[in-house]
Amino acid sequence: MLTGQTVLIVEEEFLIALDIQRVLEDRNVGQCVCARSVAEALSLRERWPDYQLAIVEFRADQPDSIELLRGLTAAGIRLIITTADHALHAGLTDAPGAPILVKPFPEADLVSAITLALTQSA
Repeated sequence: MLTGQTVLIVEEEFLIALDIQRVLEDRNVGQCVCARSVAEALSLRERWPDYQLAIVEFRADQPDSIELLRGLTAAGIRLIITTADHALHAGLTDAPGAPILVKPFPEADLVSAITLALTQSA
């Protein structure tokens, strides 16, 4: 499913990022690139063409979050959104169709979201 693909993980919590990375590695991901903040992910913009999937922690209190989601979507990168905000479970207008995982989420839900994101038409 992820063999040889490069995935961007945007997650402030180091242990959560490591857990996501482990799940991806268990599915033969080619490479994981981790950004600890939205600003760091935005600074990696020149590398975005290398990413097939981005798993992005969304926090409404970070104004650049919407810019990041719009930029990744415009670049054709498939998205999975993680959030602690239960109100976002229905989706985000700035990332239409992107699976939303409300923290804490079980590994099986992450795997399902990866499958959904990778099988949706671009």
